[in-house]
Amino acid sequence: MEKSAHTDFMKNEVKESGRKIGKILGIALAVYVCIRWLLPLVVPFFISFLLAKLMNPLIEKLEKKLRGKRSIWSSLLVGLLFLLLGAMLIFFLKTLLEQFVNVAENFEEYKRQAQIFFNECCGQVEMMTGIQAQTIQDGVQKQIPGLMRQVKTNMVPVLMNGTISSARSAFVGIGICFVVIISTVLILKDYKKIRSAMERHPIGQISLKVCRKTYEAGGAYIKAQIIIMFIITAVCVVGLYFSGNKYALLAGCGIGICDAMPFLGTGTVFVPWALIELLQGEYMLAAIYTVIYTICTLMREILEPKLVGNKLGMHPLSVIVSMYVGLGIYGLWGFALGPLSYILIKEIYLTIET
Repeated sequence: MEKSAHTDFMKNEVKESGRKIGKILGIALAVYVCIRWLLPLVVPFFISFLLAKLMNPLIEKLEKKLRGKRSIWSSLLVGLLFLLLGAMLIFFLKTLLEQFVNVAENFEEYKRQAQIFFNECCGQVEMMTGIQAQTIQDGVQKQIPGLMRQVKTNMVPVLMNGTISSARSAFVGIGICFVVIISTVLILKDYKKIRSAMERHPIGQISLKVCRKTYEAGGAYIKAQIIIMFIITAVCVVGLYFSGNKYALLAGCGIGICDAMPFLGTGTVFVPWALIELLQGEYMLAAIYTVIYTICTLMREILEPKLVGNKLGMHPLSVIVSMYVGLGIYGLWGFALGPLSYILIKEIYLTIET
């Protein structure tokens, strides 16, 4: 009798486990399909709704205290917000463009310095191996024409296509910005009606509950990544500025972006840069770049588990695993979409179960 009861209990446990696994797999498939194909279509409206949610309390205060049509306050505040963001973006791009132009104007000087550095490296190789520096230089010189042909054949078309693609993306980005601005104003105008309509509908109730929990976790994750990237970029820019680098902003921003990529990091730039300065006898610069790299590495090691793991309610290992899986499934944006998928699957499952 006891054996039969135990067998029935085990069968029920297996069935229950199978049901839960099946439900999780179904939710995971639905989340994947939505993020892969639906998300790009609704991102502008999701951003608009998020902005409206953040700005609504201020709109309500202005409407009560200063009295005026909600649509007017909505248009003014959204317009001011995007004007401010646009001014900041223009200033940032202007500074970067000036530094790019400076690099182009001094290209010949940098080419000369690279030649001097190459000659010094050949001299070092001659001292260590006995191979004459002139032999190495002649060998490299013979390879340069073939390399240039490869660049013209392969790289130039890629760069041209990239330029055309970037121009197309810029126009699309401008169009999306206009959609976001108009949608935010329209949502703010009827925010209460839209919110109450969603709260009355059963699907709307579930969607709001899942979105609320996902926003709390996902918003914390995005904010944490932005904070980390901003701090790393600031450390790089300040460190390079005090080292006397004329392109501190350009180089610092580039290194900050590299650090945000899981497969790159600040070491991709600073380690070879420090070695080059060391070979050239610039021991102070090599030490400075090593210190900047060490600080950036420590900052990320300390901040990421605390800011990302704790806010998501995820173990740091789960964050790394979800990033890795996300990169394999979604590509470059997987480092953000991976954890987001994990949160969505978890919250939808908990919502359905309860």
